[in-house]
Amino acid sequence: MIKYSTLRRSIFVVLAMAMAVSVKAAGPASPIGVSGVGESHLGIYIADIATGETLRDINSNAAFVPASITKALTSASVLTLMNSCDRYETRVEAVGKITDDGTLKGDIVVRCVGDPTVESAYFDEAGGFADSIAAAVVATGIKQVEGTVVIDSSLMPEEGVPDGWADEDIVWPYGTSHHAANFRDNKFVLTLPSRKSVPYVPGLQVSHTPAKGSLKIDRKKDSNVIISRGNPRRNGESITVSTPDPSAVMRHEVMQKLRHNGVEMSDAPVSADGDDVASTLYIHRSPELVDILRSLMYRSDNMMAEAMLRSVAPGQSRASAVKTELDMWETRDVDTRRVVIEDGSGLSRNDRLTPMFLANVFTWMASHYKAPDYVSLFPKAGCDGTLKSFLRDTPLEGRVALKTGSMRGVQSYAGYMLGGDGQPTHVIVIMVNGFTCGRTALKTGIEDMLLSMFAPDYVRPVKQVTKAPKKKGGASRTKSQKSRKSSKKKRRV
Repeated sequence: MIKYSTLRRSIFVVLAMAMAVSVKAAGPASPIGVSGVGESHLGIYIADIATGETLRDINSNAAFVPASITKALTSASVLTLMNSCDRYETRVEAVGKITDDGTLKGDIVVRCVGDPTVESAYFDEAGGFADSIAAAVVATGIKQVEGTVVIDSSLMPEEGVPDGWADEDIVWPYGTSHHAANFRDNKFVLTLPSRKSVPYVPGLQVSHTPAKGSLKIDRKKDSNVIISRGNPRRNGESITVSTPDPSAVMRHEVMQKLRHNGVEMSDAPVSADGDDVASTLYIHRSPELVDILRSLMYRSDNMMAEAMLRSVAPGQSRASAVKTELDMWETRDVDTRRVVIEDGSGLSRNDRLTPMFLANVFTWMASHYKAPDYVSLFPKAGCDGTLKSFLRDTPLEGRVALKTGSMRGVQSYAGYMLGGDGQPTHVIVIMVNGFTCGRTALKTGIEDMLLSMFAPDYVRPVKQVTKAPKKKGGASRTKSQKSRKSSKKKRRV
């Protein structure tokens, strides 16, 4: 016979074990209502700008990997330190004496200063660079150049990509480096197996290894060798990749245009003479800085963000630009402790920002006379850029202006809640690192949190899931038919 006390202890143990299993399966409750986001991996700061009232504060002084919301910081720094209407100026000079018969006894020199927009696909006014140079040379009466076209990058130190950029990023357009000479967004289309490049990339090498499976592409830092492995499609396969040396592409295109316009030249430069006279042939001006900032914020352009960071310390190193940026915010009583900045784009895995730091920057910018320019840089929820699907068809569509940031294990949002007049009313900073849930579920949880705070009466409509009617005779498909259909789907992916 079983004693009552023994039975009671047994039941207690079973219940305790069941509860432990249940808790382990559910995981710790998330502040944003999503399993897989622990509080230690989450930083939130949301506050009323006018009153200073804090609506939500979770780990606001902890440092997180920010990803692309770093661009919002870079943009704030540029607008504070520079004039919104400033432009890059790339000067093209004839260096040497021009004889009466139209011979330039020297070189045509392009003085590059880091303009990221030369021949950019995102700015109509940035096109026609080589054509304009050719037209200016012909108008000057130059028919022959004893030297060649020289791309002068000495006005900005070349540093390559930051250490915190992953090797896997370098080959792709989002991982292209910023240089003194940038051309056609520092990317090109490579076609395999022909190895054709558009635009033409001088010195490019392609090392291809045939193998089963889809193409895999790689390129090491500071290398002009594209390493490919896989099986290109039978009629060729085109892939957009980063340009190893944009200055070589720029030089090739300028020389082609000059020769097309009847200007003869050699491929080697003439030795520089200290007494050579330099006459300006053409000045290429970029779009205004505020327009570059708006474009990079909407599209999350890493290369242009790096250019903007370097613009606050012209002719100096990236580290000098970062120091200029942090020193400027410290003089405005913004606490920069625990802040680590290695780049202007947020692609570096070494960057660390705190929600409170960003919130203080946003609060300061909201009272700055350039606040309208700054707020206009942020995509609006449900409307623009990287935020086009976020909070769409909700009361917050168009009322939340945020920069997004994402990389493996990172999801961030930073910016403003806007009032009916379009003016910022609240600062919003949300940073999540190391989440284990799906990214879609995480985004939905963040949307729900913002809706509960700023549109508490709103109830999301329940999505109706309708099953497609079965096709007539569908149940009688044979196993081989199902297998063939499955293999076709796999080939289409």
